[in-house]
Amino acid sequence: MTDQVDGGPRVLRVSVVVPAYKRTDLVQKAVRSLLDQDLDADAYEVIVVDSSPDDANARAIATLAPSAACSLSCLVKPPEGPGPSRNLGARQARGEFVAFMDSDCQASRGWLRAGLAAFENGVGLVQGCTRPDRAGAPGILTWYVSVEQEGFIYESANIFYRKEALERAGGFRADLTPHAETPMGGEDVELAWRVKRAGWKSRFAPAAIVYHEVVSISPWRWLFSKRLFIWPRLKKEVPEIRQFLFAGCFYDRAQACFTLGLAGTALAWLSPLMLALWLPYAALRASEPTRSLRGPLRLVRVLVYGVRDAVSFLVLLAGSIRFRSLLL
Repeated sequence: MTDQVDGGPRVLRVSVVVPAYKRTDLVQKAVRSLLDQDLDADAYEVIVVDSSPDDANARAIATLAPSAACSLSCLVKPPEGPGPSRNLGARQARGEFVAFMDSDCQASRGWLRAGLAAFENGVGLVQGCTRPDRAGAPGILTWYVSVEQEGFIYESANIFYRKEALERAGGFRADLTPHAETPMGGEDVELAWRVKRAGWKSRFAPAAIVYHEVVSISPWRWLFSKRLFIWPRLKKEVPEIRQFLFAGCFYDRAQACFTLGLAGTALAWLSPLMLALWLPYAALRASEPTRSLRGPLRLVRVLVYGVRDAVSFLVLLAGSIRFRSLLL
């Protein structure tokens, strides 16, 4: 497909790639938001890449296609996680730029226009703003992506690449849990930093907004964050992110304080005073904002998060052993 600008031909401006796995209702909402962009319909295309065990998503896209002003297609492939699905979509993309959005997101009407406007000479990737769905109710037992400024993860829920930079970087890695509705992740971190390492610049586009579904999660999923397992590998493969980790070898401040407390417990045989090493952890968790726990009840928060941080410590330790890269 080519477009006409002032009587002259030019290539398709941008291709939007959406990896999909089950969750047909969310996929339909995502695609409808993409079909409602304020960009000229002949300037972009939408490519859904589906890895579901049935054809529900493919049938849903086929239903939307006849009324779509822009080009809308659905590719089908075996499940390998969202990374390879994005790769397939990018290979089929005809645009100068490739925009990625996840199937549990909805784009604002000006998303594509704002993202494209941030590109200039030498810019290889543009990260957009991701916010929780305005109809959702964020809480402790919910999950969503929130990005208000350029970070170091470069979540592919909302990101744009110059296709040239994307192709030279080699694309996304396959997921460790290809059949899971919640993938292990990490492939977006690795790709973005390969692009930056090749000399391309990055930009943040605050007006390129997508809204992420606020997903209810079980207490078990809140307690056990399997995605932490991949972080020791990311630290090893992408050394640039160490500057964003706490002291370079801890996932965050809470895990550093928790590890200090464990060290105090291990050394308590020397002196019971070593147990005081738990105080920084208790103070950190007790001082964090909470809507419901006040006064002495904040100690309950310390205990509950203590269990969660213990599980996180074990997941990070397992990942550190598996990938031979220490991150606790």
